[in-house]
Amino acid sequence: MVHSIYSMSQHQILLLEHALRQVSEIDRANWDEIPLDLHPSFAKYMGEEVWTGLPDLLTLRQAALMIIRDAISRTGEFGDEE
Repeated sequence: MVHSIYSMSQHQILLLEHALRQVSEIDRANWDEIPLDLHPSFAKYMGEEVWTGLPDLLTLRQAALMIIRDAISRTGEFGDEE
């Protein structure tokens, strides 16, 4: 059996925490309640509104699911390149 130690940065931990809250609907936050330093990370996973080009809030929950997926697979925001 292979054992590995995987440590996450504080930013990654907070990102994952807020993603889990979105998915589980526990203390589900809206965009304004997510810390500002996490906005760019969430925005990478979200679709854009057609008219403004800003993150589409309707895709926030889907973004949270993709963040959790990346945390598990250690890709995207959770990859080794950070």
